[in-house]
Amino acid sequence: MRKIVFGFALAAMQFSAVAAELPETHFKVVGGGSHNYTFSAVEKPFWSKTLPEASDGRITADLTGLAESGLKGPEVIRLMRSGALDIGMGVFAYVSGDDAMFEGIDLPGMAPDIDAAYKIAKAYKPVLDKRMLDRHGIKLLATVAYTAQVFFCREPVNQLSDLKGRKIRTRGRNMADYVSALGANPVTIPFAEVVTALQTGVIDCAVTGIGSGNAAKWYEVANNLYNLPIDWSVGFYGIGIKRWQKLDPNVRALMEQQSQTLEDRLWEETKRENDYALACNTGEGDCQVHTKTRMHAAAPNAQEREELRNIAQNIAKQWGERCGADCVREWNETAGVAAGVTIQ
Repeated sequence: MRKIVFGFALAAMQFSAVAAELPETHFKVVGGGSHNYTFSAVEKPFWSKTLPEASDGRITADLTGLAESGLKGPEVIRLMRSGALDIGMGVFAYVSGDDAMFEGIDLPGMAPDIDAAYKIAKAYKPVLDKRMLDRHGIKLLATVAYTAQVFFCREPVNQLSDLKGRKIRTRGRNMADYVSALGANPVTIPFAEVVTALQTGVIDCAVTGIGSGNAAKWYEVANNLYNLPIDWSVGFYGIGIKRWQKLDPNVRALMEQQSQTLEDRLWEETKRENDYALACNTGEGDCQVHTKTRMHAAAPNAQEREELRNIAQNIAKQWGERCGADCVREWNETAGVAAGVTIQ
């Protein structure tokens, strides 16, 4: 028993010694949307408590939500690169206009569940880390996911073919291509305008996170849920390389370690939220976090899932043609292995 106590004491002394070597460092951080569950459940406690405690109070941060910052998603990566922002969070789909390789972490239809999505993201992360560093001047700290991007519709969707001909709000090129392949008509509309567009019939359905749609009360104007995860709106936390290189080596080491903690917690909590959101939207099961309602819900059957897999592979092939041969090779060797898919 004395050996164990002594071991703990020694570890504490070593930790204090390392913490004492850390220079006081402060970060200005722009995180995700403050309306998201994971912002309050994971991001706020990480930056305000977890990181300061891990550094014995020497590393601190001020966290601002994306909306409160006044920034738009695509601006974040440019501001980090220029040094105007220390640490920022973005969604790869929103910045993929700068680089098609970003899309490879979250190709439509590749991940039927969040465990598969995380497996792909972990495999592809080293590829994106190098790409962001070499081409965009950003150090990738952590990957992030939101709840499954599914369909909220005005009229019932009982089978896959029911989506044909419908006007559907999408986000990003790959998602629009995927919806087109289903025989529907993709429409680009900002998130804040979706409720009005659904009410007036400008669109028939809209795709967003199964949790985000509930939080925005889309069930009041679109009481039909088609639980087909197109993707997981995978994003990232990053820091500009200029800021990163100026950090003390011990601070960099601790930030890399703690960023993995942040990543793990974000994915774990999103998985829980996804289950809660499905239960809340359908009114069946363990409803927490979100509002309980009773949406009419359906999901693809086995035959339809095989059809969807073929569509996903075709979309991946189209992406590969845009991204290039080297891009496809790296994807096949990492994310492709994790997904069990090879892009020809």
